Amino acid sequence: MPPISVMFKPASSLCNMRCRYCFYHSVAENREMPSHGMMSTDTLETALRKAFAYADGGHVALSFQGGEPLLAGKEFFLTAERLIRTLNTARSPVSVGVQTNGTLLDEEWCRMFARFGWLVGLSLDGDRIANAYRVDAEGAETFDRICAAARLLQKNRVEFNVLCVLTRPVAERIERIYAFFRRSKFRHLQFIPVLRPLHRGAQSDDGSEEWALTSEAYLGFLKKAFSLYMKDMIDGRYTSVRQFDNFVRLANFGRAEQCGMNGGCSRQFVVEGDGAVYPCDFYCLDEYCLGNINETDFAEMEKTPAATDFIAESLVRPEKCGECKYLRLCGGGCKRERIDLDKCDAYREFFEYALPHMKRMR
Repeated sequence: MPPISVMFKPASSLCNMRCRYCFYHSVAENREMPSHGMMSTDTLETALRKAFAYADGGHVALSFQGGEPLLAGKEFFLTAERLIRTLNTARSPVSVGVQTNGTLLDEEWCRMFARFGWLVGLSLDGDRIANAYRVDAEGAETFDRICAAARLLQKNRVEFNVLCVLTRPVAERIERIYAFFRRSKFRHLQFIPVLRPLHRGAQSDDGSEEWALTSEAYLGFLKKAFSLYMKDMIDGRYTSVRQFDNFVRLANFGRAEQCGMNGGCSRQFVVEGDGAVYPCDFYCLDEYCLGNINETDFAEMEKTPAATDFIAESLVRPEKCGECKYLRLCGGGCKRERIDLDKCDAYREFFEYALPHMKRMR
């Protein structure tokens, strides 16, 4: 009864926002079909049926991301919830999440997600200043709309976390941003390091120098944010910061639940709008396609050279990792993030400071 993790792209790369740093826009621009179109309910049903067959009673983790997944519409998600209930004949434990920019959320959406019991991830890069790179299709800021969406989620008692893309401005303002999140009563936070755009061929000025993360800025974020996280825990007002929660597990000889923190890529499947399947959200590129769910089962796809090579490549770490006393904590890092940012110096200095504290935070 193997577990399975499936991410759906119901609206492919389509989005009603134009975030300056969007990694999936960059991915889409570097493949033959930038958008695979809206997912049909037939493709959704096929993928869900095959996911439950693969798990055969094991845990099934499902997520809906984009682009902006809510562009698929409410009927699509009502159908998804019904199919998840009716196709789970082996009674697999199921977790379901939706990652959204929040601009389309209304009372009806929130009531739906509350009724479903799904986890919602809300993208918000901190306060108004740090959120400036998250603009809509007309270039207008979105901060007030996203904050209104957060209040709607809270009002309807939807379980949600806040996903903050860690740009350099966010790292430099982390104390103010953390305080803003606490004032807003956001108790579950994720900070995801920003990725530079992919470049195929001649490199152009993509504006990333303005927001790209440096090793120095990342170290500053780690130390300041962990100190705030630790203080909250000591004061009895724990705020979950996913990365730090996982570091604490690893420091106490547990395993991380976050992909990329256990020393290699996790096996997962990303289903695009037309049913094309990829091994990772960061690698939905033509050369990494594992097949199409309308034609092939997940069990067959995971045995393909594209799938096995992808996992094997993630286990090949830089030589310096072999001599690092903190390898157990960082695992060599996420395969995609290694391309953008050498975090070794930042992690070594951070763990030197934080590890003694982590060992006491069981």
